[in-house]
Amino acid sequence: GGDESWQGQVLVTAPDTDGVPTQVRKPVVVEAGKPQTIPLSVRVGQSRCPITVTLVAASEGVVAERRFYLGEHQTDGIPGGYPSTNRILLECGASLELEALISAELITEEHLATRVANVQNPLDLPTEWFDYESIETVLLTTSNPEVYDALSDSPKRLDALYRWVESGGQLFLFCGENAEQLIADEAVLQRFAPGRLDSMERLTQAQPLATFSGSEQAITRNRRLDLRVPSLVDVRGQILASAGRSDTSVPLVVRTRHGFGEVVFVGLDFDRKPLSDWPGRTSFLKRLFNWKDRDENQQTIEQRDTDDVISHLRNSLDKQFVGVGVIPFGLVALLAGAYVMLIGPGDYFFVGRLLKRHTLTWLTFPIIVIGFSAAAYSIAISIKGDELRVNQVEIVDVDCTDDDISCPVRGTVWTHFFSPQVSTLDLELESSCLGQSVSSTAQSLVTWLGLPGYSLGGMQANGTQSSVFETAYAYGDKLETLSQVPVQVWSTKTLNARWSAKLDPSLDFQMRQDGEELLSGTITNNTDIELTGCALLYGRWAYNLGRLPAGRTIAIDDSRQPRTVRTLLTNSTAGDQTVSRTSADGTVPFVIAQWDVTRLLKAMMFFRAINGTQYTNLTQRYQPFVDMSEQLATDDRAILLARVESGGSYWSDADAALSSDKDRRWTFYRFVMKVAGADQ
Repeated sequence: GGDESWQGQVLVTAPDTDGVPTQVRKPVVVEAGKPQTIPLSVRVGQSRCPITVTLVAASEGVVAERRFYLGEHQTDGIPGGYPSTNRILLECGASLELEALISAELITEEHLATRVANVQNPLDLPTEWFDYESIETVLLTTSNPEVYDALSDSPKRLDALYRWVESGGQLFLFCGENAEQLIADEAVLQRFAPGRLDSMERLTQAQPLATFSGSEQAITRNRRLDLRVPSLVDVRGQILASAGRSDTSVPLVVRTRHGFGEVVFVGLDFDRKPLSDWPGRTSFLKRLFNWKDRDENQQTIEQRDTDDVISHLRNSLDKQFVGVGVIPFGLVALLAGAYVMLIGPGDYFFVGRLLKRHTLTWLTFPIIVIGFSAAAYSIAISIKGDELRVNQVEIVDVDCTDDDISCPVRGTVWTHFFSPQVSTLDLELESSCLGQSVSSTAQSLVTWLGLPGYSLGGMQANGTQSSVFETAYAYGDKLETLSQVPVQVWSTKTLNARWSAKLDPSLDFQMRQDGEELLSGTITNNTDIELTGCALLYGRWAYNLGRLPAGRTIAIDDSRQPRTVRTLLTNSTAGDQTVSRTSADGTVPFVIAQWDVTRLLKAMMFFRAINGTQYTNLTQRYQPFVDMSEQLATDDRAILLARVESGGSYWSDADAALSSDKDRRWTFYRFVMKVAGADQ
């Protein structure tokens, strides 16, 4: 801090995926003679690029600046980021030593690798939920309970982790021997437990572990166990393994839904002996993580540089602009050749042979240049247009499983817009749910959308993509706005936003299980918005419900014949256009209609349920929270999928809507509802 206290701002500048610099800033006060550490959330769009850190004082201006370089071999820098399609596991506490599990995947391609990061000190965990964006799974181990003592005085970190889970994250809590210290009433990790700790029991039989893992390898030489495990009561969720006399007593593995994410509780310590030395632990953890189902087609995919579904979505939106065409390369080459011929041999022949006055070239040459330029500009205008165009996709998820009037709602927005001129935009998302503006109560997070992979413009491309814009556009203090976003003439920009709120969805659901896998009940639309293309998904079955007008009730009974989820979401009428060419099972091959945005969205929303890796030949690693297939894995939840033809969130530019009369919008809703048992 020097001799006197210092007050100002710290700024961090990093490029987005297009190479345009972005900037985050934070006020800072440094006391005299004391160091100060300032955390900022920075989103970097290129794996090898410079990052500039600047200190600015109100009265002095820039007082210090330093540039760091991303890359493994930089002498003055920090390591470059992993590919955005990597699966990253974050361990907190003792390591589970997952090397054997990871090597069993047989993945050789860097862009599909699984990485493990370990945090020994919980105070190194983020204080904001969105800082977990690159993490697929968080693993909490508790064999050293004192590690978590610091979190008792730092509730922001636990709140951030819990909110990330509710927003679609996945957390595994391994808590055996020290359950009394960590998940008892008022304990630091109690909120992640699937029930109330009743007592500690002795696990002496290995059969529950062998049954779950499918491994017959002995845990100890004498095949005896003596493990202290927690016994939970009032358990919420699906019990996958238990050690008691019944299926519900002394649960060892419980999968519980928390909002749009899940917590998997494991009442065992796999980082301690004898389980850490058990040869069958790899089989146990593989089933626990459900990796076989998640990437069952992995060995086929890894042989090529596979696109992520987000990349395919961005390319699909690029093809949907109304009145905006792509100038063919052949036409560009033809015009360039004609231009060279006109200003060269053509002009020489005209003024030398026909007019026989070479000095006239001072007149004919600029006429040719101006005329040809005007013609080229006219052709470009006729093909590309001269108006703003916005193509936008939005998925709004509503959790209606609780009895509260206000339900958790999350929205995910992808916006791809075309600008006919150079412009600078001040952007803010005006979020909307079922025709009602919710901007005043919603929390928003806005940013650019990256392009995963190594292709041109990708975040892992070898060459750093540069931009003609040198001035950085800035995030708002809460990352809810983007200021001074530059856009080049006749170019596109892709934005991504996530918003959340608690709202009354104004839909009434009465669902019960009818038989083992079927449903019966009613759905009432109490809103002023008509829902179209409705489909009710439950387990592996789906019902085509069609339209649900405002104020109407629709019944689900024996008259509705279900089809498999995959068939309903990929059949001939599942997209924007009807496709008559289908496979033997009634599905449309993805390659035939791969640019159909609606079909792609349905694949994204239930990627694993339709075996999306095999069906699309794509991966879903960049934003996996979009996939809600896990919600269909339990028999107490169903999902109503519907589309709204009008409304939806939109971007405002300095209080003016970023829109035109020829925009295209795809707005889908997913309502997660509770299903009563057949015996209730």
